[in-house]
Amino acid sequence: MLTDLPRVHFDLVEQLDSFVSTVNPDLRLLTLNRFGRRLCRIADDHDLQQDPLYVHHFHDSESLQFLQNVVFPYARAHQCWQGQLLFRDRQGQAIPTQIKVLAHHNAEGKVIHFTGIAQTQSHDATQLLDELTERIFQDAIEGIILTDSKARILRVNPAFTTITGYQADDVLGKTPALLRSAHHDADFYQQMWQTIALQGSWQGEIWNRKKDRTVYQQWLKISRIEDNQGQVSHYLAVFQDLSIIRSKDRQIHQLVNFDRLTRLGNRELLVSRFPPALAQCQRQHARLLVCWIDGGQLGDVNQRLGLTHGDRFIQLQAERLQQLIGPEDTLVRIYADDYILLHPLPAKTRHDTKLIGRLLEALKQPVELAAQVILPCPFIGVACYPDDGQSEEELLHAAELAMFAAKEKKQAKVQFYNAKAGADYHRKAVLRQKLSTALLSTEPALQLHFQPRVWLQDGSTAAAEALIRWQDEELGMISPADFIPIAEQSHLIVELDRWVLRQLCRHLSRWHQQQLTPPLISFNVSARHLSEADFTDWLLHCLAEHQIPPSALEMEITESALIDNEAKAISKLQLLKDAGLRIALDDFGTGYSSLSYLKNMPLDTVKIDRSVVCDLSTNPKALCIIKSIHLLACELKLTLTIEGIENLQQHQILAELGCQQAQGYWYAKPLPAEQWARQWGSRL
Repeated sequence: MLTDLPRVHFDLVEQLDSFVSTVNPDLRLLTLNRFGRRLCRIADDHDLQQDPLYVHHFHDSESLQFLQNVVFPYARAHQCWQGQLLFRDRQGQAIPTQIKVLAHHNAEGKVIHFTGIAQTQSHDATQLLDELTERIFQDAIEGIILTDSKARILRVNPAFTTITGYQADDVLGKTPALLRSAHHDADFYQQMWQTIALQGSWQGEIWNRKKDRTVYQQWLKISRIEDNQGQVSHYLAVFQDLSIIRSKDRQIHQLVNFDRLTRLGNRELLVSRFPPALAQCQRQHARLLVCWIDGGQLGDVNQRLGLTHGDRFIQLQAERLQQLIGPEDTLVRIYADDYILLHPLPAKTRHDTKLIGRLLEALKQPVELAAQVILPCPFIGVACYPDDGQSEEELLHAAELAMFAAKEKKQAKVQFYNAKAGADYHRKAVLRQKLSTALLSTEPALQLHFQPRVWLQDGSTAAAEALIRWQDEELGMISPADFIPIAEQSHLIVELDRWVLRQLCRHLSRWHQQQLTPPLISFNVSARHLSEADFTDWLLHCLAEHQIPPSALEMEITESALIDNEAKAISKLQLLKDAGLRIALDDFGTGYSSLSYLKNMPLDTVKIDRSVVCDLSTNPKALCIIKSIHLLACELKLTLTIEGIENLQQHQILAELGCQQAQGYWYAKPLPAEQWARQWGSRL
């Protein structure tokens, strides 16, 4: 029966005389067969769930580092890695193995497990060395000749045949003299053999002849091999075909210095030309423009049309740029659709705005690919020697910062470097690195604070919002308005969201142990996190792991979470709502399609952004908007929360309107977890 197949596979693995183990991405052992347990001295009844084992339990530090830095990354990218690896059993005994590591992916292409299949090595050192020597002889790209003491050929390798055209049967028993050309006289060979006799070897250039009578240059080394009595037993000759090497010099130069896709220069050419360009500008008191050009739209082209069309898109960009530069310029492609242009200027000229404008306009022109019209959005950052830097590194850094500043404008643009923009970008880079470190640190740099939502009619606590706070040792308190936008530009926002929820679950578990029952707690989820394929599974697993009922929490999302794929996002939200989690739409009133979301989303709560109510007491239009939204929420049976209440007058207006809940500094500022717990705990 097919239904018995998994059991058959399990029994088969258990009977194998090979180590077989599957681990999760955290390198925790999920399975280990009988042979593996005995090899590593682990009891057959050892429960891997109750007493977990990890990969690091079976390797020394060097092998573990090799696994983490080489083996698992290679298997993740190429499905499989195999080679030699040293194990250690539970008593520390070394076990040399030959292992194959397989990566298992889920439907979204994410690695979910690794399986290792290992066999112990039984060859002794001598046998292994002989096998390696033979393999080297057969696989060497140099021609190899082994003769006896009389210079009679005993063996040649495959490379010998490839280079000379002679098969082994053509030369065995003969001397290498059959390879000689007429380029060298008898004295040349006499001196060569005298050198071998006196020094043990000779090497140098020599002209020899192939089987087809073609004469070519070799680099040849002949070595004398002696037996235990010091007598000559063999001669070993190793040679390369210099004519092939030298004929490829120009090709190598092209490969080293020029990009194969666009035929523009590459990084190596930039490295070789930048210093002399600067030196010439210094001597002539001239200027040098360094332009960092981002062609724009490549990621979109690759995603929509595929890599082949993406390559064609890059080629078209390169052709347009090449047509606009002069012979004194250096234009290179450094990666993807990013280019560097070095453009010398006369001493009194600050910028060549005409050239830069032409470059931008050329790259903005529509491109037709696969019957689709692409509208590129290029960006150019410009730095100038000597004003913006004195060295290659300073100028490239300045040009790159200017390019990033141009990209922040969200439209095709040229940006000239200025120190303030550079300082701002540098600060963002520092914050990004520090935030990444803080997420991994055990030190309490990141903390959760809680701000209550109150019932407007009696002032009692209705819920509380978990808010992240960051206190850095060097920079002090860093505002979420500074670091959250930085996190949202990368995958850090996902890590930040998950840190918040894990920390929130720990607080809830601790309060439960203290027999405290907090009100409903809300937490924020970014649009990027919601779009992750494993979002719902991860969230529900996290709650279950900490034994937190979903009904104890409310998840806040913004309208931006629905823009890219509204149907998929709403499907995820419905799954979570069905599990008991409450859903809130945050920052209502700041988007352009709020009403459609109110109709389609499985919502429990709508939160009005503070920007709508900041002038509530002085702006009749703001009051009218609040009245309308309040009536709409009542009709849709949604809880309405107004954020940003900062004074008594705002509170009274909302209470008179009959609004339900509010949140803001007028009621309480966000407080650290334990301080907030004491406040609401004392009211229970």
